[in-house]
This record gives sequence, structure tokens and C-alpha cells, in this order.
Amino acid sequence: MTSSSPARWLLLGLLAASPAWAGLGEAESSIDSARVRMRAQHSQVRAAQYTVHELKMADGSRVRQFVAGNGQVFAVNWTTLYKPDLFSLLGSSYGKYNDAVQAAAQRGGIQRQFRHDGADLVVQSSAHLNVYRGFAYRPSMLPAGMRFQTLGQG
Repeated sequence: MTSSSPARWLLLGLLAASPAWAGLGEAESSIDSARVRMRAQHSQVRAAQYTVHELKMADGSRVRQFVAGNGQVFAVNWTTLYKPDLFSLLGSSYGKYNDAVQAAAQRGGIQRQFRHDGADLVVQSSAHLNVYRGFAYRPSMLPAGMRFQTLGQG
């Protein structure tokens, strides 16, 4: 295969377009491929109503994804040493998040913390001394009777 072959460019495009993590509302099945791409250690803990998948990177960063019994990611949290890829983490909810960020930016000033409480998206994030922490969840996707506060954010 030559460096200009269409197959190579297609492969590179697919790799670049693949999400770093399974995003909110997306299927659990993509978590393992993310682990391989990120060279992360994967662990999971099953609870009665959900499973927590944790990806730990060599630098100590971690992303946790909460998956309901139907195989859908309903919440994520992160503690990273770099700005996380929220486009991938939030999946189809990213547009709502981005709109809220744009509105917050209109207020001006330095903002090290952000919180959005939308109709079906809650996001909280902060940055301090190159450590990024946050969580996001979709209230409509929480398993019956569950509140996100019980999931151990961060």
C-alpha cells in the first residue's frame, strides 16, 4: 500500500473519527476498543442496576462510565491531567453542552468551574492546576429510583 493509497486515507479517517470513549446514550460495546486505543487499564464493577467501567491511563488519568442494564451509558465522570474530549464523552448531548458553554462565555471573566442543569443533561466540570474533573449524566436515563449523587462522582 503506497502512502497515497485511498485505503490508507480511509483507514486514517476512520481512526481519527472514532470516539475516545463511549459517550452518553451510546452503547457499552465501544468501551473495549477505546481501552485498546488509549492503552488504558480497564476494570469494571457491577452493581444491581448498573456497571461502572473505569479506564486508567498511564499518567493517572481516569474516565468512568456508568452503564445501565440496557447497555447504554447514562453517566460519565473524569479526572484527567489534560482537557478531556467532551465531544466524545458527551456523545449526542455535546450540542446542548456546547450551547450552554457559549452562553456562559458571554458573562466574561475567567471561569474555572462550569455547571449546566438542562432538561436532560447535567454537566459539572472544573480545572485547577492542570487537573480536570467533572461529571455528566442524562437524568432520563438513570436506572429507576437512582439519583446520580449515589454514584460517587469524581
